[in-house]
Amino acid sequence: MITAESLAIQPNIYYTTEEASELLRVARQTVLALLESGSLHGVKIDSEWRVLGAALLNLSVQERHSESDLVADWLAASTRSLAEVWDNEEDSVYDQL
Repeated sequence: MITAESLAIQPNIYYTTEEASELLRVARQTVLALLESGSLHGVKIDSEWRVLGAALLNLSVQERHSESDLVADWLAASTRSLAEVWDNEEDSVYDQL
C-alpha cells in the first residue's frame, strides 16, 4: 500500500496496476483500461502489467490522435473558409463536372 508520503511518482520505478491506481487515485480497472487502449504505456510480464513512473507522469501530456482524427478536426474547423474560397460564382463552372 502506498502511503501519503510516498505519493510522489518516481520516473524510474515500475509500479503494479494497484500501485498505479493509487497514485492516479482511480480504480484499478481504469488503469487496466488505459493500458489496454494504449493511452498508458506499460509492460506485460506473464499476465501482470507494470507501469513505469515516467509513463504515469507523461499521461497528462499524452494526446494520441490518429491522422484521420487530425484531418477530421482540421476539416471541421476549415469547412466555412473552404466554402468561401471554393463555392463562389467564379468556380461555379466546375460544379457541373
